[in-house]
Amino acid sequence: MVSVKGTFNNGVVHPLEAIAAKEGQQVIITFVEQENPSEDLEGSDWEELNQILADCQVDTGIEDLAHQHDHYIHGTPKREAYP
Repeated sequence: MVSVKGTFNNGVVHPLEAIAAKEGQQVIITFVEQENPSEDLEGSDWEELNQILADCQVDTGIEDLAHQHDHYIHGTPKREAYP
């Protein structure tokens, strides 16, 4: 199976490169959904995510929680502190 990029204009598929195929050979054409970058980067989506994270965060008062999470969660000995 060979994949070839192309465009679709006026009901006809136009390959963007030469194809070594026999006349009348059957093909499968798959249309790729184009993403609209402006929709993916909506500011309100990021604001909503930031609000969810802010609502879920907990102040434990433990300054080294991220670095020593194995100690606090699993009871393993504390690791060496960062230099």
